[in-house]
Amino acid sequence: MQLFTAIDELDPARFDAGSVVAVGKFDGVHRGHQAIISSLLRKARAENLHSVVFTFANNPLSLLRPELCPQPLASRAQRLELVENAGVDTCVMVQFDEAFAAIPATEFVERVLVGNLNVRHVLLGEDFHFGHRGLGDAALLRELGPKLGFTVEVVASVGDDEDEAVSSTMIRDAVLAGDLVTARAMLGRCHSVRGEVVHGDARGRELGFPTANLGGTVEGLVPAHGVYAGSVVIDGVEHDAAISVGVNLTFEPEGEPRVEAFVLDFAGDLYGKQMEVRFAKRIREMLPFSSVEALIARMHEDVAETRAILAEVREG
Repeated sequence: MQLFTAIDELDPARFDAGSVVAVGKFDGVHRGHQAIISSLLRKARAENLHSVVFTFANNPLSLLRPELCPQPLASRAQRLELVENAGVDTCVMVQFDEAFAAIPATEFVERVLVGNLNVRHVLLGEDFHFGHRGLGDAALLRELGPKLGFTVEVVASVGDDEDEAVSSTMIRDAVLAGDLVTARAMLGRCHSVRGEVVHGDARGRELGFPTANLGGTVEGLVPAHGVYAGSVVIDGVEHDAAISVGVNLTFEPEGEPRVEAFVLDFAGDLYGKQMEVRFAKRIREMLPFSSVEALIARMHEDVAETRAILAEVREG
């Protein structure tokens, strides 16, 4: 997948055959976004056009209303990988800064979508707005389309089992509440974070449950404190894992929160490796234990519950 990070990098000659462009924030690349991308790819393949996702490196609210800007579900790199893995040809991921925010909606359509990308079809979600003061929307695109030579498709919201529209906000709320089952249903996959495995205090090893600890910058939205059933991906291989998020209330109640995983049926040195942690379901909240023996007994139960939950997830 070709990546462009600024409008002035776009060479119209590259898109002389025409393109299909999906515009949106694509935070988390959830099932609603996936529906937009699927439609994008169908149109591009049917007419032999370039498939393009146009999105932002940052949430526009980080500039416009920073006090209201939510934590992102996924990092920039995670979003790019999800878009690339979907099969998109090109991603334009620009910084939403003062210069971009000042571009009038009509100019964005004429100069960027038509002038730079030679767009033939534009796809967007029902609630997406663009351009200065957010005045651009599907209605404006439909007005300009016949004049400038493109069609517009508004992809309807994807609903969950209760027919509520899937949204990044709903997924974010679920993750922060520890409801990773609901998050998984809306994402179409397990929510994940990732980072480098660093040295911890080795207490888990002493207890018979050696854990891999994420350190430094952790990509992705870290869920509510608790113990989770899930998996980790190391060197491209997925392994079942019991995952702890938060502080160790038994030994270090005032310690720094962290994400650590006990990788089931695994032996090996993971220090310095990149690890993705995938959350399937919350088992319990973090608890203090009156003795080491009580903690170890509970950890054995957590592992057993992890195996049972993951077996159930795989069965469907």
